[in-house]
Amino acid sequence: MAIFYWSLALLGLLFISFVVDYQRFLTQRRNVSHQFLTVDTIYGEVEYLDLGPKSGPVILFSTGGGSGIDSVYAFDWLVNHGFRIIAVNRPGYYKLPVDVVDSIKGHAHIYHAVIRKLDIQEVHLFGVSMGGLAALYYAQLYPVKSMVLWSAVTGTYHPNQDATESLLGKLFMTDKGKDFISWMMDRSARLFPKATVRALLKAESNLSKEEMKQVIDSLMDGEEKKRFIQFISSLAPMSQLYTGMMDEVQKSASEQQITWEQLRMPILAIHSSVDEDVGMEHFQRLKDHLPHGEYMVVRAGGHFVWWGAEGKEVIKRTVAFFKRAS
Repeated sequence: MAIFYWSLALLGLLFISFVVDYQRFLTQRRNVSHQFLTVDTIYGEVEYLDLGPKSGPVILFSTGGGSGIDSVYAFDWLVNHGFRIIAVNRPGYYKLPVDVVDSIKGHAHIYHAVIRKLDIQEVHLFGVSMGGLAALYYAQLYPVKSMVLWSAVTGTYHPNQDATESLLGKLFMTDKGKDFISWMMDRSARLFPKATVRALLKAESNLSKEEMKQVIDSLMDGEEKKRFIQFISSLAPMSQLYTGMMDEVQKSASEQQITWEQLRMPILAIHSSVDEDVGMEHFQRLKDHLPHGEYMVVRAGGHFVWWGAEGKEVIKRTVAFFKRAS
C-alpha cells in the first residue's frame, strides 16, 4: 500500500508541476506582445518589431502565416550582417483586429503605414510563405529596392490536403485547445527537438528518411537549435494567432490580382521541390511572370528552405543578394 500512496503522491506532484509550467508558459507568451513597439496609423495601433542597426539597409520582413512577428528573432543572421529588420503585425494576430482590411492587399497597406510613420524612405522586401503574397502586393504598390521570396505563396492558395490531414496539421488547424497545443509544441521543441523537427518535416516535405536525418542533425547544432526553438516559440500562443492565420487562408483562397509588370526590382526566389505546403506552381508563377528574377530550387527542409545543409546555402545566397542590392 505504501508504494501505491507514494505513486499517487508522485503523480500528483507531476500534475501540479505540469499545471504550473503550463500557466507560466501562457503568461510568458501572452505577454510577448508587450515587447512589441506600436505606432498609431489609420488602421489603429499596429505592433511591429525593429531589429538591428538603425543605419543599416532596411528589410521589411513579411512573416509566414500562423507565426507571430517575433519569428524574425530566428533570422538574426540578417542583423549579424548589418541589416535593420522591420516586421509588422497583420490583422487577426495579437491585438490588431482582423477586420481592419478586407484583403491580403490590405496587409501591404498596413505595412506601408508603419514604414511611413517610421520615416523610412526605402526598403528591401523579404516574404516567407504566406507573407510572400503580402510582399508581392507591397512591391506593386510602393517603392522597393529588392525582394526575396522563400517558399512564397504567389497566387490563389489552398492548403495541401495531406498536410492538413496529418496529425500536426489537424492540431494547427483545430479551434480546440489551441494554447495547450502551443505549450506541447514548445516543450516538445525544447525537450525532444529531434522528434519535433521530424514531425514538421513529415507534414511539410516529401523528404526521404535519410534526408530527414541530415536536416535534423544540422539543426541540433548550437545556434541553429536556438533559432529552431525561437521559431517554434513564435507559433504561440495559438489563441492570439489562430484568427489571423485562418483569415489569411480564407482570403488567399480567392483569386489574387497581382500586377506583375510593375515588379521591376531585383528579385530572388527560392523554393523546395519537395514542399508539401506551398506547391511548385507558386514558384513557377514567379518564373513565368518575372523572367528577370534569380531563381533557386532546393530540397532542404521542404517548406523550411532555410533548414539543413542546403539551407545554409539558401541563407548565404540571400545575404549576398541583399548586399548587392544595397
